Amino acid sequence: MILRNLFLLFALLILIGCNQTDSDSIPSADNTNNGSEQSQSGINENAATAETEPEKAGKVVARVNGKPIYEDDLNGRDLEDVINDEIIYQEGIRQGMDKEFRDDVKDYERRLILKQTKLRINENAEPAKNISDEEIKNYYENNKVKYSQVRIHEISFPDSNLGNEIREKAKSEEDLKTVANSYPDIAINVNDIGFNRTMLQYFEIIEVGSVSDVIQKPDGTFSVLKIVDVKNINSNASKAAIKYLLEKKQRGQIIKNYAQNISDENNMTIEIIEQNIDQ
Repeated sequence: MILRNLFLLFALLILIGCNQTDSDSIPSADNTNNGSEQSQSGINENAATAETEPEKAGKVVARVNGKPIYEDDLNGRDLEDVINDEIIYQEGIRQGMDKEFRDDVKDYERRLILKQTKLRINENAEPAKNISDEEIKNYYENNKVKYSQVRIHEISFPDSNLGNEIREKAKSEEDLKTVANSYPDIAINVNDIGFNRTMLQYFEIIEVGSVSDVIQKPDGTFSVLKIVDVKNINSNASKAAIKYLLEKKQRGQIIKNYAQNISDENNMTIEIIEQNIDQ
């Protein structure tokens, strides 16, 4: 009897030991969840990267920090150079360089959108009417100064008090050197500026003999300008340029009408804060 009891006790101890070993070999619920979360975290990170910059079609030849480099990106360049550029680009992004150029990028994007949209508007618009020879001729006659070469002489002097007097003499004398010689004791110079269109802003009338008002120069001296020659460019030589200009005006009018229609259809509010007086 005693022997049997000892045998049963021994068997019980063996059974308890086996159960304990099986229990240790099975992962706990907490450990299972942690491993799942870590695995899921890695998946989510990869998914986030893919969503941020989805891969495009084409052969991937390298990856930099997960960013694919495609065969088409090489364009004949060495792969190592392209990889180095990508490394430096990513470092620039990390340093916030993209924020520094954000305004420039938006401005470039705006210009591209405007350009392409205007092209589509003109492509879809009714064909513009042909510019007639009569229209070209009328434009030339009304804008001859734009198609003229104007030669200008300048008389410079140091004292503004001489301005009105020299200006009146410049009107009456054909040669400004004669005017300068009438002041032998004053440093007065006469220059041939040549054919200069930028100086036309100082004249009310564009014709030979026209004289400007007194002009103060950047060096502190003063001058009066005089037109000594006007050469009109032949209308036939300007025909192509005028036709292009008038066609450009037509395209501009199409854009203007389109913008007005869009504004009316959408009840847009246009508020002009300050009118540009230069236009």
